[in-house]
Amino acid sequence: MKAVENTVKNAILLKPKEKVLILYDRPKMEIAKIFAKACKRRGGKVSMVKVTGLIETKREPPKSVVRQMKKSDVVLGITSISLTHTQAIRDVIKTGTRVATMPRITKKMFPALGVNYKKLLSLCKKVKKKFASAHCASITTKTGTDISLWFTGRKISMDDGLLDKPGSLHNLPAGETGVSPIETSVDGKIVVDVCMVGVEKIKNPITIFVKRGRITKISGKKETEKLRKIFRKADKNSKTIAEFSIGTNKKARLIGKVLNDEKAYGTCHFAFGDNISLGGKNKSNVHLDGVVNKPTIYFDGKIIMKNGKLL
Repeated sequence: MKAVENTVKNAILLKPKEKVLILYDRPKMEIAKIFAKACKRRGGKVSMVKVTGLIETKREPPKSVVRQMKKSDVVLGITSISLTHTQAIRDVIKTGTRVATMPRITKKMFPALGVNYKKLLSLCKKVKKKFASAHCASITTKTGTDISLWFTGRKISMDDGLLDKPGSLHNLPAGETGVSPIETSVDGKIVVDVCMVGVEKIKNPITIFVKRGRITKISGKKETEKLRKIFRKADKNSKTIAEFSIGTNKKARLIGKVLNDEKAYGTCHFAFGDNISLGGKNKSNVHLDGVVNKPTIYFDGKIIMKNGKLL
């Protein structure tokens, strides 16, 4: 698996004799073993721990597992439920452990792992500069998205995949740059037309209406009921805007899976729920991303992307 080897070498940057802890659940066991073999070939000392009982609204791993994570040089979260925006991960990276999470990863995502990480870093930095020189954004699509938001003073996050520093945290596949908007500044509607956490591939677009950063209405066909069910089981902060990011991975192709599609060049995505790790102020037990295809994006009134193409 050359793409996995590429990622272990050039993104995880694994060194010989480093301690690698791979967290997995039953559906992701095969892929966890593929990464374990690649890490061993690089000289890593690999341990694997099966985690059970994770659901979208209950994502914290057991305390015993967290203690093991803190003793590791590298942690790979290869699970069916995202661990990225959990208190456990926030605590672990404070100890210097490098973490890569791969929620819901499938073999169909392996092409995106074959990206040239130096080129990916370069593009992420270019998009970061655009964010850094602006205060607000407006996003529209031909399918009906029409939303505005402000991010003055907010942390700009790059998911370039590089675990190059102690405490680094990234998704794999990698490839996005974005912010946590000022929660009360977001108004308009988002038409999710690619995929969304809890729904995955979307045949009938989901329209999410937002006022002062909170979801006021969700409309659409059968896919919407799955999303409503998650929100009903989640906490009151789950309907608050969490993230706006732009995809930068030119090797990623749309396959109807959020982890992959949110990184694809030509897309952007919005999330609701927890944004503490992104520098926001909303703590929640969920983080629900929805991917939008071919957006037109303006920063401070100046166009930076037209129909999915960065200008």
